[in-house]
Amino acid sequence: SLRPSTPRRLVFCLPMRTLVDQTVENAERWLSRAGLDPARHLHQLMGGAVAVDWDTMPDEDLLLVGTQDLLLSRALNRGYALSRFRWPWQFGLLHSDCLWVMDEVQLMGVGLTTSAQLQGLRERIGTALPTRTIWMSATLAAGKLATIDLRNRPLRSLGLGPADLDDAGLARRLGARKRLSACPVRVQKDRRADALAAAVLAAHRPGSLTLVVVNRVRRAQNLLIALRRHAGEEPVGLLHSRFRRAERRSLQAGLLPARPATPWRGVLVTTQTIEAGVDISARVLFTEVASWSSLVQRFGRCNRGGEYEDAEVHWVDVEDDPAPYEESELEVARGHLQQLGGVGPDALATLPAAPGVPELPVLRCRDLLELFDTDPDLAGHDIDISRFIRDDDDADVLVAWRPLAADALPGAETPALHPEELCRVPVHALRDFLKKQRVHAFRFSSLEGAWERLGPDRLFPGMTVLLPEALGGYDGALGWTADPAHRPPPLAAPASAEPEDHDAADRLSVACADYVTLATHAQDVAEAVRGLAATLDAGDLPWSVIERAARWHDLGKVHEAFQAMLIERLPAGDSRRAGGPWAKSDGSHGGTRCRTRPGFRHELASALSFLEQGGDDLGAYLVAAHHGKVRLSLRAGPNEQPPPGAALDQCFARGILDGEVLPGAALGEDTFAAATAMRLDLMKLGDHDGRPSWTARMLRLRDELGVFRLAFFEALLRVADARGTACRAPTQEDRRA
Repeated sequence: SLRPSTPRRLVFCLPMRTLVDQTVENAERWLSRAGLDPARHLHQLMGGAVAVDWDTMPDEDLLLVGTQDLLLSRALNRGYALSRFRWPWQFGLLHSDCLWVMDEVQLMGVGLTTSAQLQGLRERIGTALPTRTIWMSATLAAGKLATIDLRNRPLRSLGLGPADLDDAGLARRLGARKRLSACPVRVQKDRRADALAAAVLAAHRPGSLTLVVVNRVRRAQNLLIALRRHAGEEPVGLLHSRFRRAERRSLQAGLLPARPATPWRGVLVTTQTIEAGVDISARVLFTEVASWSSLVQRFGRCNRGGEYEDAEVHWVDVEDDPAPYEESELEVARGHLQQLGGVGPDALATLPAAPGVPELPVLRCRDLLELFDTDPDLAGHDIDISRFIRDDDDADVLVAWRPLAADALPGAETPALHPEELCRVPVHALRDFLKKQRVHAFRFSSLEGAWERLGPDRLFPGMTVLLPEALGGYDGALGWTADPAHRPPPLAAPASAEPEDHDAADRLSVACADYVTLATHAQDVAEAVRGLAATLDAGDLPWSVIERAARWHDLGKVHEAFQAMLIERLPAGDSRRAGGPWAKSDGSHGGTRCRTRPGFRHELASALSFLEQGGDDLGAYLVAAHHGKVRLSLRAGPNEQPPPGAALDQCFARGILDGEVLPGAALGEDTFAAATAMRLDLMKLGDHDGRPSWTARMLRLRDELGVFRLAFFEALLRVADARGTACRAPTQEDRRA
């Protein structure tokens, strides 16, 4: 049977959002034809549209389609546009039981190097279940995959075979004629838009598509404005990556219909967003000089099906502005362009293939080990992974605009940001924009549970931030412009629910139809682990350890501070005040923050008691990490104060005081935890009475099992916990009542 050797998650990684949209549309049709529900089996991950609940289904066949930014950041344990407490969960699932397909890799830059290294590190360190990678491109130089941990691994190449070449449709595409000539206009940074517009309109044939591909968004915007001045009634369009999702979807629907009965005709100005995978066929193509692999992809958008006998490609030289390419790349491309009279596939095949080398920097094993620890440093900063995702000029933040008072913090009532209102903006461009206007951006802090100001120097790739509409910088027809005079049109975006585990609160404890005892919840989660073991059919995983951890994971909720939180809004005399101990409330009467113990983490209390009662290190790690908030290190939270009654020399962390007693409780199926004094000497470095520190235990565990296995086990317990909670969730009838 193929089932044991077939990964459950197909991860389709693409360099651009337009490719994600197109792939998702195709995948929806494929799944529907196969009798599968796309809503369940297909999940999209790109800026402005980020699926989350796929991580609760590790035992189902899923197709994940996303950009390299969102997928590779999750594979590096720093998921963009994702709660930091969910990072390890998705990291674990993306490195086991997966087939990664990296498509159009010639556009991925350093992301290609990172994908190769991650595959090499998986094979070096080991994974819980097999994970493989396929790299796809029409212009891939195999040497780009020869990274330090993959270069000694023989790779198999797949290409067109004799049967493919006998196909008449393919033969027509391969023989398509595309006459090449140099455009007399040479662009200089953002100048000469009018001259280029005149050349484009002179070559355009009304009733057909002329495609103009430029290297910078600003030049594309200026060219669109110039074309509109001179084009008369001829349709002119603009498409690039710096639009909000709402506007971009509308533009793509008109300019790039998925299955057009009548394709759009006119002059379409784009950036690299059109280079790959987009199934359009222009009669005339203008392209700025770029790297050779990018140019080959652009040529593929002209006379794509061989339907024109008179198709033309005009290349436009660029003076003093090679970005986003290296000048050396442009020199190679100019050399090829000057010797070719046509750029059909047959003509391009006559050029020698470049060997290629991996792009720098290269992710090393030590980098991966550092990234496994998801705690910020003492200053609240995280490791910046952007250098492993995209080139510096391509590193983005997601920006939304709201009608806020200038530089006034958004209030707690501000709805969560909605995917429709998010726009990708280069991080360096937003820094410059804020510095010039001497203002801040706003970000929701997952640690404090409130909005905070961010100065320009605190912006990092992958962040999601909010700006007041009055600051401008965005035009509905042009996208991100950085011009304060351009005010974004308002969007009627629906309010989003706050993500689970988005901050330090315990929202999952108020998610049930009625109060649930600790013993019942422990039994529910243990049974969910057994269900996972049966459906995954992976007998060599430590299921007994995971199931034991499932029983103990919420023991810390018996602490009086947590019980008080769960019953704080129950009416006086309600019988549930004397019941319990409770693991979950009904969503109406329980709180989500321990008022008497700010920052209290029940999972740390659970892990400390578990260790005191003979628990093993792996089980303790799984218990502590089941919310992603206590993992490799033990320390007090930011701005945490000692609990009442603490002595000056008494250790405290996450609302727990060294030596205080956690009551005992039943954990289902004849399992009982005794009352235990919680010892925080584990916070200190070195051994204490023969007891290694928490950090020493966890690092040894990390190195013995490997980060990929350990994170997968962590994810399995979190999935079981989510399922154990969901089985007691309110039904539609409960909600109506």
